[in-house]
Amino acid sequence: MTLQLDRRPLYVQARDRLLALIREQPLGAGERLPSEATLSAQLGISRATLREALRLLEEEGAIVRRQGLGTFVASRSPLLESGLEVLESLESLARRIGLHTEVAHLDVVERLATEEEAEGLRLPPDGPKDVLAVSRVIAVAGQPVAYLVDVVPQEFLRYEELGEHFNGSVLELFLERRSPVLAYSTTEIAAEEADPMLAKSLQLRRGRALLKLVGRLHDVNDRVVDYSLSFFVPGYFRFHVVRKVGRI
Repeated sequence: MTLQLDRRPLYVQARDRLLALIREQPLGAGERLPSEATLSAQLGISRATLREALRLLEEEGAIVRRQGLGTFVASRSPLLESGLEVLESLESLARRIGLHTEVAHLDVVERLATEEEAEGLRLPPDGPKDVLAVSRVIAVAGQPVAYLVDVVPQEFLRYEELGEHFNGSVLELFLERRSPVLAYSTTEIAAEEADPMLAKSLQLRRGRALLKLVGRLHDVNDRVVDYSLSFFVPGYFRFHVVRKVGRI
């Protein structure tokens, strides 16, 4: 099998042929693709070109690459789509569209805030730095799709207050107990490559592009009560913003 002459880069053409190959087999969700050596021979391209094509498909959410295991067809789970105008937990969003999510890993620890966290929480330089850090991996149909971290000053939440039914969502806990009284949140959106820790937690290759949201949750006294870092695997999420047209 060889690629036809095309003005597009070779790896983009290879991406199209790989998609066609998946459909022609046909390969279902969770099935493993042939090895890189086999695929490069079938497509008549170099391994380097093939890896670029696979990278595109991975970023589009069509495949999942597991280090040491191979490349698999991604599960076509319902897309989690949300506007950023209203703050809601990932669990609440999933319930609203009838999608079941599970906490694949939950870690809760009381510790001192890092310099970045202290800045995000706007902690006074000479004040207490004790925080509760809650991190969790969210999975859909067994597939990790998000890594979420909440850092909360211990004056607002302590480990012993969580209870046995705590699902990892600090926002839902605050809303349920109505303390602190929440007012608004701010969110910064960026892209970030998966470092070794994120790659391991989300079962991805290092360097995989992730969607990153940095949030600050404020109470009615304008205190930051939760500093959050959320990393989402592309292909499972779509966020949008509705803005009014300003007048000069």
